[in-house]
Amino acid sequence: MKKLNSKYYLIIFCVFYILLIGVMGAYIYHAFQLKCKEIVTTVHTRIDNLEESGILNKYTIKKENEQYRMLLEIVHGKKTLDEFKEFNKKILKAREEHFSHLIDSLFVNEKYEVAVRYDMSQLTLHDQKKELLEAPITLLQTSHKVEKSYKTNTSNWEVQESSERTDVREEEKEYKHHFSLYQNQYIDIKNIISIALLSLLPLLILTAIVAISLLVVYYIAYRTIKQKEKEVDNLYNMVDNVTHEFKLPIATLKYGCNNLALEYQSPTIDLLMRQVNRLDRLQNSLTPYMTSDNNPYTVKDLTQMMDDLRQLYPEVKLYEQWDAQEEVLLDKTKMETILLNLIENSIKYGGTAIQCNISTNDKHYIFSVLDNGIGIAKDQQRDIFKKFYRIREGNIHNTTGLGIGLYQVQQIVESLNGQININSKPQKGTTFIITIPYV
Repeated sequence: MKKLNSKYYLIIFCVFYILLIGVMGAYIYHAFQLKCKEIVTTVHTRIDNLEESGILNKYTIKKENEQYRMLLEIVHGKKTLDEFKEFNKKILKAREEHFSHLIDSLFVNEKYEVAVRYDMSQLTLHDQKKELLEAPITLLQTSHKVEKSYKTNTSNWEVQESSERTDVREEEKEYKHHFSLYQNQYIDIKNIISIALLSLLPLLILTAIVAISLLVVYYIAYRTIKQKEKEVDNLYNMVDNVTHEFKLPIATLKYGCNNLALEYQSPTIDLLMRQVNRLDRLQNSLTPYMTSDNNPYTVKDLTQMMDDLRQLYPEVKLYEQWDAQEEVLLDKTKMETILLNLIENSIKYGGTAIQCNISTNDKHYIFSVLDNGIGIAKDQQRDIFKKFYRIREGNIHNTTGLGIGLYQVQQIVESLNGQININSKPQKGTTFIITIPYV
C-alpha cells in the first residue's frame, strides 16, 4: 500500500509539473511571438520611411522613371513584354548590391539580416480585358533572398491615358489606354528567431532554473520521505520481533506464578500474577489487533489496579472514585489499557497527585484522569495520539518508551465509538475525559 501511495504521489507531481511546464512554455511562446512582431514592425517602419524619402523611386516602378516609361511603351504596343524582361534582368543585378547595402545600413545596430524584394505582380489592360503578366516579375531585391515573407505590402494604381489629335499630318495615331499596375513588397528577416531568443535569454534561464529547482526539491523530499518510511518499517519490524520474543518469557512467568499460587498463599504472588498479566496485555497492545476477554470491568478491578500502582509508585498520591453501577459493560482488558496508559502517562510527566474517576450519565460511560503534571502544550495536543510520538522536553522522570500508549488509547476509544477530550495547561496539569456510549 505504501508503494502504491508513493506511485500516486509521483503521478500527481508529474501531472502538475507537466502543467507548470506547459504554462511556462505557453508564456515564453507568447513572449517570443510578441518579440518577433516587434522586430517585424520595426523593420517595416524603417523600410517605409526609406520609401517615403524617395530614395527608391528610381529602383521601383514609379511614374516618370525608366521602368515605368518602358511599361507605357508596352501598353502602346511599341515594346514587347520580353524586351521589358530582358531590360529588367540587366538592371536587376546591377542594382542588387547597392540596394542591399542601403537596407543593411538601416539595421547596423540591431544586426538584423533583412531581405527585401519588389515584384510587379499584375499588369491589366482594361480596354482590351487582357492580363499581360503570366508570372510576377522581380523589379528589385537584396543579396539576401526572401524565403519567408514576414510582411507583404501591395501597392497599385490605375492609369487612364488618351490623346486627341487635330493635326491630320501627324503620323502617330490617337490612343486611349486604361490599365492597372500592381506591385508587391516582401520583407524577410533571416535571423529573427535567433534575435528574438537572444532577447528572451534571461527569461529562458530563469524558467530553466525554476523547472530544475522544482525537480531537485522534489527529488530531495521524495528521497527523505522514502528514507523515513524505511526507518518506520524497520521500527515496526523491531517491535514485531520484540513482541514475538516476549511471548515465551511471559508464558513461562505465568506458568511459574500459577504453580507458586498453588503452593503458597501470598499477596506478593497475587501482585506478581497481576503484573505478569499486565505485561501480557502490553505485549498484545503492540500487535495490530488486541485480544478481548469479554469480561466486564468492576469496582474491584479498579481498586486492585490502583493498589498495584501505589506499590509501584509510593511517592505518587493516587485517588479513585467510582460513580457508576458495580460493573461497566466494557471489555476489561480494554478498560485497563485505557486507564493504565493514562495514569502512567501522568506519572511519567510529573504528576504527583492523580485522580481517576468513573461515572455514567443517561447515554455514556465517562472516564477521567486528572493530574498536576507538567501539562501538554497546545501545539502538541493533536500529536500525542500519533503512534511512536513522545513529548521530548520536560520528561522529568527520564523515562523511555515507544510512544504507543496514548495511540493505543485512541484506537480503543474509536473502536468503541467514543471520544477523547483534553484540557491541559503547561505547568498546571492535564485532564483526559473519555466518553463511550452504552453498548
